[in-house]
Formats: sequence, C-alpha cells, structure tokens
Amino acid sequence: MKKQKSGFLSSLFGRDATQQFTNDAKSIASVDESQAVMLGAMPSSVSSMFPVGKKAARERAMIYQKWAEMEADPFVSTAMWLQTTAALGGHETTGEVVFVEAKSGIDDKNRLKLVDDIIAQLSPIFNEIAFTVAYTGASFGDAYARVYAQKGVGVTDVYCDELVRPPLVQPFEQGSRTVGYAIATGKDQFQRLTVGQMARLKMPRVTWVPQTGVYQKSQLDNIVEDDTSEHELMPSAAGGSLLYSAEDSYDQLKAALAGLVGQRWLDLIDEQIVTVDMSGMNDAQQKKTTEALVSMWKRSKERAEESVSSGQPFLQKVKTIFPVWGDKKLQTVTPANGGQSGRNGDISIDDVLFHAKAMAGALGTDLSMIGFADQLSGGLGEGGFFRVSAQSAERARITRIALTNFFNQIVDIHTYNKYGFVIADNERPYKITFYSTISALAAEQARTQMDSATASQIILQGIQMLRDMGADVDTAASFLRDEMQVDEEKAKVYAKLVEKPAGEEGDGGMF
Repeated sequence: MKKQKSGFLSSLFGRDATQQFTNDAKSIASVDESQAVMLGAMPSSVSSMFPVGKKAARERAMIYQKWAEMEADPFVSTAMWLQTTAALGGHETTGEVVFVEAKSGIDDKNRLKLVDDIIAQLSPIFNEIAFTVAYTGASFGDAYARVYAQKGVGVTDVYCDELVRPPLVQPFEQGSRTVGYAIATGKDQFQRLTVGQMARLKMPRVTWVPQTGVYQKSQLDNIVEDDTSEHELMPSAAGGSLLYSAEDSYDQLKAALAGLVGQRWLDLIDEQIVTVDMSGMNDAQQKKTTEALVSMWKRSKERAEESVSSGQPFLQKVKTIFPVWGDKKLQTVTPANGGQSGRNGDISIDDVLFHAKAMAGALGTDLSMIGFADQLSGGLGEGGFFRVSAQSAERARITRIALTNFFNQIVDIHTYNKYGFVIADNERPYKITFYSTISALAAEQARTQMDSATASQIILQGIQMLRDMGADVDTAASFLRDEMQVDEEKAKVYAKLVEKPAGEEGDGGMF
C-alpha cells in the first residue's frame, strides 16, 4: 500500500483539493456507456422508477384521489390532526401557535421597525392559516395559499381553502426551486400564478411515490446542466405525504372493518322457512290461506321497519287470528340454513386491531391516540399519553421546517410589494418560532433534562468517593471512563477534581 504523505487530509482543503477536483472531473469524463455496461456497473434505466404490483405508477389525479379518501377516514384524520397539533402546540390562553420575533443582537432601528411591521401585519394571518396549511401539507405533501398583496401596502389577505387544494394546483420547478403554478380553476380550467401570488408548503420528499411523467422528464438534459436558471420548467411530482406509506394498511383495515360490520348485519337477518299443511283444501281455499299468511308476515315486517326508522320501541302486543280446521297446522324450520352458523370462521376485533396497529405505525402515531385508548397500558397514571404523543411531536418537526419556509415566502411577497425588496435567507432580522411548552414534547424534554441532571449528580458523588479514598487522577479517569461510561476527554477533565489543594487537611469534601 502506498504511504500517504504527511498532511494529506488537510491538503485536500487547499490548493491540492482544487487539483484533485479537476482530475476527478476529467476521469469521469472518459467513462462511456459501453464500458459501464460491459463491467456490469451501469445503473438500471428510469423504468426502475415504476414498481409493479400495488405500487405501480399512477397518475397525479389518482394519487391525490387516494389520499383524499384516506384523509376523510376518521382514524386517519385523527392521526393527521395529532401530527398537526404536535407540530404547532398552542398558547393556553391566547391560542397563538406561530410567533415572529426579532433575532437577538439586532440593534439597527430600521431592521427592528421592519420586524415590528411583519409582526403587526402578518402574524395574525399566520396564526389563522397555520392549522389548515399544516394539516393539508401532512395529508397531501403540499399545501398552497393564494396571497393577495397591494403595492405600498403589502399582504392584505391569504386564501388557502378549496380552490387551492393540492389536486387543483400544479407547481413548476427549476431544479428544486418553485418558479410558478398552473391551477385548474377559472373559466378555462387553467390559469397561471407566479411566486409573487402564491406560496407553497413543500414537505420533504422522503419516500418516492411512483407516478407517470418520470420517463418524459428524464429525456431532458436538466440533470447535467449546472445552471438551474437554464433548466426547462418541469412539473413537480406528487409526494411528501405522510399517508403514502400507510396506503396498504389502510386498505386492509378498511376491508377488515367491512367484514366485521357485514358479519354483524348478516347476524341480524332471521330467516325462517314455514310449511303449511293444505291437504284437503280446494284451490280457492289454498290461495286465500296463502294470501292471509303472506299479508300477516308483511305487516309484521312493516311494524319492525317503522320502529327502527322512527327510533321508537314497539311496546304493544300483536295477536293474529288464523282459523284452521281438521288437523291443519303450521310447521316452522328455524333457521333457513338448518341451524348452521353460515360462516367458515368468525371475524373478530383482533383482525381489525392488527391492521389498525400497522396503519398507526405507518402514520407515526400510536394506536391508543386515534380512538383505541384501551390499548395504552398504564393510562394517564404512568404518563403514557405523554410518551406516545411525544413520538408524534418528534416526527412533526419536519412540518415545522416546511411551515417556516412557507411563512418566509409570504414575508417575501409582503416586503416586495410594500418596500420593493426581498430579504435574503441569511439576512432575515426575524425568526419564526412555535409554541410547544404545553405539548408532550416539552414534557419529554423536561424528563430528559431531569435524567441528565440525575446522572450528573451520580458522577459527582462518584468523584467525591474517589477523592475520599485517595485515588489519583489517572485512577479516577480510568474509573470514570470504564465503569461510569463517561467520554474519555471529559473523564480526564473531571478526574482533576480528586486532587486536593496544597495544605488541605482532612476530607471536608469538594465544596
């Protein structure tokens, strides 16, 4: 093996790094397609983006149609609300969830005046639309808001209701930057909006959603062009939804619920076969007897239906006089299937719970938080709800990141129309924060802080005991590192506490 020169790693950050960067670019330029194929190293084609089976590529409208169906489900809707409330929190008295504050260390009066204007004009709007936008973004991966602004005034209103639902809006991008929108509303069912008219909440595309149009996009040369301003405008793919990974488990849960409910309805059907002895009757008597029996049972059915539809119990006794002669009688065989249950196997609540747990796990929410509180061991007494909802809060961090970018877009539209400039991201004199001290995440953080303080106290007690026993610095460092699992560098620093100052007598303690 060739020996590395001294300072090799550090040289990569200087002049040698630039040369290496250039040489690497020349080396990859010499690779052609035939060479990659012959060596078995050529990546698969873009067709790998189209999985088969249940995850086959779908059109954009079909993807959003599926997510809209799931969003309307009570279990899924509760999970999405839980994710949203975990991300936003809320002040216990004012109800505010979004706060715009000046960054610390800013003393420029003009910047502070700009922050005060943003707080006064935009903060109420942010708090009004935060829940709607966050919920829609978590469900569809994108959320849009039509921003109304006037020159010299700034943003006056933000609309984020049904006409800008994600299925109706198609964003266009250059690279990963959104540059405009096409919406399916208006007289022609097609209108264009600029980034100065609409803001977009874009959730991170963590999981790829197979969809049509990928092949056509791959034919363009955008991927090899360094300057994104030279890229062709490309439609943004649907994705980012928290619902995608839960689609299969949702379908299974829906089927299990349908089977359970259907079984209950079937059990309500009480069908009987009644035989009538009509021997010795002529045709007219047989017809009249049959009509009387049918009429009697129809009337009984009608009374039952009336009682169910009206919600009023039927409290009267029903007596029917049916004359017979000779040995004429009615004989009933109950039930119609000969006494069998009619099913090969029963559908129990355990079948539903299995798929419900799978769906809740995919949504990042514990089953106990979406209507199955009996599944939570310990209950409120052991703080179970705090533990469970804290996991949702951890996952909801990405919603906060997306919301912050979304609100910054609205601020840019405001400052552009009112002052004629847009603030660069690294020069924003304000910060956007979310209220979370009443959420379970804060309780979990407090628990972590308390555990850390307890561990620190134990370490100090161990150092005190080592000091009392006369241990030297090396022995104390070894004990802290190996037995108490303290980081080696910290152990060396803490071990110095066992040293007694010159002239100290007795063991009066460290403090």
